[in-house]
Amino acid sequence: MTVRVSRFWLRVLTAVAAALLLMVPAPTSVAVSQGGVRDTVDEAARSIERAEDVLGEQLEEVGIPGGAVAVVSGGRVQARGVGDAGAGRAATGATPFVIGSASKSFTALAVLQLVDSGEVELDAPVREYVPEFELAPGEPVDEITVRHLLQQTSGLDDLTGGPLLASAADGTPEEAVAEVSGAVLVSSPGERWAYANVNFVLAGLVVERVSGLTYGDYVQLRIFDPLEMTHSHVASAPAAADGLSSGHRFWFGLPVATDPTQRQATLAAGYLISSAEDLGRYLAMYLAGGLAADGTRIVSAEALETMLAPAMDAHLGPWADGQASQYAMGWFRGGPWGDDVVFHPGNTPDTSTLLLFSPAEDVAVATVVNASNESPVPGNPFISDRVTRNVAHAALGQPVLELPSFQRFYLLFDLAVLIPLGLALWGLLRASRAVGTSIRERRRVWRGVGVATRTVTAAALVLLLMTLGWASAWTWAPDLALVVAALAVILFLTAVLRLLPLLRRRDDARAAAGPASRDRLPARQGPRS
Repeated sequence: MTVRVSRFWLRVLTAVAAALLLMVPAPTSVAVSQGGVRDTVDEAARSIERAEDVLGEQLEEVGIPGGAVAVVSGGRVQARGVGDAGAGRAATGATPFVIGSASKSFTALAVLQLVDSGEVELDAPVREYVPEFELAPGEPVDEITVRHLLQQTSGLDDLTGGPLLASAADGTPEEAVAEVSGAVLVSSPGERWAYANVNFVLAGLVVERVSGLTYGDYVQLRIFDPLEMTHSHVASAPAAADGLSSGHRFWFGLPVATDPTQRQATLAAGYLISSAEDLGRYLAMYLAGGLAADGTRIVSAEALETMLAPAMDAHLGPWADGQASQYAMGWFRGGPWGDDVVFHPGNTPDTSTLLLFSPAEDVAVATVVNASNESPVPGNPFISDRVTRNVAHAALGQPVLELPSFQRFYLLFDLAVLIPLGLALWGLLRASRAVGTSIRERRRVWRGVGVATRTVTAAALVLLLMTLGWASAWTWAPDLALVVAALAVILFLTAVLRLLPLLRRRDDARAAAGPASRDRLPARQGPRS
């Protein structure tokens, strides 16, 4: 009996031990788990290295002095700088850059935070918050809602409220909005998508009127500070003290350093300042469903879902190689990366930015470079945008696209503008030499045609600059603006010089006829026999 009991308990103990062993993960399972973590860390390291390498190679190829990139993977933010940030300073992941239209996502986020708090209704008329917003008489201004602003479906287009909001460059958001007081909508509100900076200037005013803070103060207190974006700014002075990168504009293909453009009037549409590292923290918040790294709730998951939901087809054309995209609120969806990727480019006259994140892949990329080429001429490859896009491709492990030939574009551009300028100068020189010479009768008609042609052409060039706005043209395409203005002046002066001999012809003829008639008079009145 005793033996039987011992055997019984032996069997029980054996069964319990076996059960306990089954509950402990096998060594192979532990190794796989650790390998998965290592794979995630290793892939993140490879991702930032690929992005850094491609950024360096392409900046050198194009001639852009510097930039920075951040990659977010597994909640970890890694940032690197490449090249020069100005005045001999090396660009780093903490170097601030003006981020252009990537600022629009911050404005949309600010509005959605106020929706969370019940202070803003997306479908309320904009005039409920900004009563001074006016359009041309008869336009349905009261039908434009806050949602329409954020989704770029207000009916305003890029001419009535786009990049040409230049007269308010040193003014206020109210002055920028006043520029469209006579605007006519290109479509009914909510009907179709059209990119317009004034939509987000208005959205920034909504934030101000509801919160009681300036837009800049609101973003600093409610977005930058909670996300610990310590190298992000809303004004140039503190950014300059923090090592703000210089900007660069291309003059006939050569990058020329300039103080980066930063406008308070249109801050909510395109002139916030941030570093690659800080932008990585910002994108990490989206991947975390609205939470900061320390767990602070920045925006509700429901509001974030509303913000990122695609609303309307958006057309990026050559930028996205013709691939379809949609617009959400301050973000594009799709484009070159597919429907699950959220992105927004940003351009100022002298810097370029691209923010991108993929919730499905749990990865994000932020790239900033200190140059831009937005010259509005056919064939412009927008090369700085291609650079930032290729860095994103590299970070995501996708093929890097071949850059268009920047050198060939500017060779053609230089010939296209310098040859007419040279011919115009040659024509001016010839006209100045011919001022004192007589004109043959058979050439008078051709001289008149030449005067008229030059006058009409000069007037057309002046009208072009007036349409674009001299300040805007000089800011966005200084080399082209200079050539157009010089051509107009030279052609006008040439027309005046060629007109002078025509105006003097009658007086010259009379002066020449007077002595001749006196010489002939004695012969006709000779002595009579």
